[in-house]
Amino acid sequence: MSEAVPYRPEADSFDFRRAGRMVGFAVAGHRRLILTVTALTLALVGLYILVWPPVYSASVTLSAVSDDDRQRENFYDDWAVFRRSALKDEMILATSGPVLKQVIADLNLGYRDVYHPPLRYLTWLWTQSWPGRAWRGTKATLFPRAPSPYVATPQQIESARTLDDFRTGVAMTQLPDSHIALLSVRGPSPRVAEIADAVAATYIAQRRARFATEARQAYASLQIEADRARTDLRALEARMERYYTQNDMLLMFEKDKVEIGQFLGQQGELDAKRTAIAAAQSELAAVTAQLAREPRDILASRLVQDNPVAAQLKQEQAKLVAARDALLVRYRPDSPDVRDMDDQIAAIGRQLAAQPQRGVQQSSIARNGGYDALRARRASLEAQLAGDRAGLATLSAEVGARRATIDRIPQKMKDSHDLGRSHDMLEKTYLALQDKLMTAAVTAATAQSAPSAIQLVESAALPDKPDAPQTKLLLIAALIGGLCAGVAAALLLDILQNRANRFRLTQPDAPFPLIAIVGQDRAYALRLFDRAPPNAPEERHRP
Repeated sequence: MSEAVPYRPEADSFDFRRAGRMVGFAVAGHRRLILTVTALTLALVGLYILVWPPVYSASVTLSAVSDDDRQRENFYDDWAVFRRSALKDEMILATSGPVLKQVIADLNLGYRDVYHPPLRYLTWLWTQSWPGRAWRGTKATLFPRAPSPYVATPQQIESARTLDDFRTGVAMTQLPDSHIALLSVRGPSPRVAEIADAVAATYIAQRRARFATEARQAYASLQIEADRARTDLRALEARMERYYTQNDMLLMFEKDKVEIGQFLGQQGELDAKRTAIAAAQSELAAVTAQLAREPRDILASRLVQDNPVAAQLKQEQAKLVAARDALLVRYRPDSPDVRDMDDQIAAIGRQLAAQPQRGVQQSSIARNGGYDALRARRASLEAQLAGDRAGLATLSAEVGARRATIDRIPQKMKDSHDLGRSHDMLEKTYLALQDKLMTAAVTAATAQSAPSAIQLVESAALPDKPDAPQTKLLLIAALIGGLCAGVAAALLLDILQNRANRFRLTQPDAPFPLIAIVGQDRAYALRLFDRAPPNAPEERHRP
């Protein structure tokens, strides 16, 4: 089966010969177009060279303190004026707005004195041109802006535009593996060397001024705090003096130590008093009990004799016993006479039993000496107790009063400790402020003369020629670019017009068959249109 699209081997690769013929025919057919495009390109580049200002550049070499410079850090460790920032931070600060504003003001730079990016400069040219001014005037007339204090004036706009373009022309780069940085400035004139030196000097001066201002502000703030700390310290010392005077703390609790010793001695005396009173009370109770049992008077002597009644009864009883014995001789024991005699003997025996055998005939009463001794001891104990009780009351009152004083000692110690701690804190604060105040004073005094962490190593050299534009290179590039653009435009136009030429007609896929190729005879063509040059030889048309 036949293919839907016939295979053409020439379609598998790019035919440079055919492409070259197409370009050649396009160039031959559109010479004027190519020349026009080239001329316009050269004209635009020439206009750029004439209108756009040249670009000069100058560089200043700056050196930063190394991170490994330990000796310098140890020497200047206490002085804030010698502090440094990272080189990256210094690079940002060196190209910041305050530095550039100061340079603009010092050198009286205008918009034409600084570097301009192409698009921004084109916008500025538009604003300065008559069409641009007419357009802004028309817009302001048709759409007037409401009055506002925040609307920038033309001078402010011009200053901001100058600062922004100036910022784009200033750059600071760090050299690899070093603490060296290059401050590069670009501008439209060789004055960039002066501007670069001014930027470096202004930054170093502002850096010194910033540190000096910080030191002065720190000194002023520290002076206020130091005065306040001094006032508080003196007030606290006066308060401590009054407190020690009121509490008789002349030698830091020496009197309180004596008070404690006396208190402990009185406490011992009080215990001894209480012990003596208890012993005296016990002895008094025993003496009182003995005194209650002891008679006041005692029997001093007595005379004891036999009872005469008992003696007489005994005689009577003896007689009756003798009479009974005599009766027993004659009578039986159970006879009435004997029983009568027994009854009499028994009656006398009962009487004799009722009578004491001996009796006191005479007694003498005398004063009991033990009773008097006990009374005297009791009186002595009572007097001793009264004295001990009175001494105990007095001593208890003194111990109570001294106890109140002793009880206040911990609070006094706490108050004294608090006062001492507050004094130590205020004194340390005051000493620290004085130390920092001295540092700030030295810093403020040496800020303008101290060696900076950023130093100028090499000033900018005056440039002898601009870096841009490179006129010859631009013109050559414009010529080459214009030719290329013209050829591309001619080729595109030739493809769009689809103009018949020998190249297209000789191709296998040409829309018309090629019968013959007619050569060009310029003289014949001129004669044909009555434009033959004079004395031109007649040439025959060759088919």
